[in-house]
Amino acid sequence: LRGAVLLLGNFAGFHLGHQALLRAARRRTGGRPVAVMSCEPHPRSFFGSETRPFRLTTAGLKPLLLGPYGIAYIFAPRFDRDFASLSPQEFVDRVLVAGLGVHAVHAGPDFRFGHRRSGDMALLCALGRDHGFAVGSLAQVTLAGARASSTAIRDHIRAGDIQAANRLLGAPWLIETTADGAGLHPDLCRPPPGRYLARQEGTAPVPVLIGAAGEFHLPGRKIPGPAPWHLLAKG
Repeated sequence: LRGAVLLLGNFAGFHLGHQALLRAARRRTGGRPVAVMSCEPHPRSFFGSETRPFRLTTAGLKPLLLGPYGIAYIFAPRFDRDFASLSPQEFVDRVLVAGLGVHAVHAGPDFRFGHRRSGDMALLCALGRDHGFAVGSLAQVTLAGARASSTAIRDHIRAGDIQAANRLLGAPWLIETTADGAGLHPDLCRPPPGRYLARQEGTAPVPVLIGAAGEFHLPGRKIPGPAPWHLLAKG
């Protein structure tokens, strides 16, 4: 898998912006595999910069989410103090060049990397020239004037507008429940309590109830353990 074209970012939900970045990368692959780098745990979780659940995709669901897009592999380095302390130069030298031998990398215009987010796309382009790998980017993607971003999607979910969130995601929001199936995964962004429409793969939509603490219920039915659900709409 050395010599792949690597997409850099967190890829929360793999929304329309991420999908456009993937299409742009594919145009330059020359038949090489396309891969994704997505650190675990999420840097925001590691630094404690979020005071409430915020993730759009759990680590367990990323392979299921990215599988249909033909991603060759997910590189998920452990984001710990050592990884966070890498300078931009060290990240490129050790991870991209020595570790993965990338042919090219692609990232959004706001991508930052290295200790204290000190590296930006201009520096990545310069380091790519030095090391012989290509660097690609893409302008922000909008839909009806709204930027396709993880922040915008979280805002829609927290407001209960699941359909607006799904439009920016390009597909129904894929969620994971707890081991007993009775609640949303504790890391997932929380919609307001209420009644929603959801479905599992290959099944018809059913009403579900989501509680203020993320409880997940099917009225009159027992949820059969953890399983991915597509959240479709409120109501």
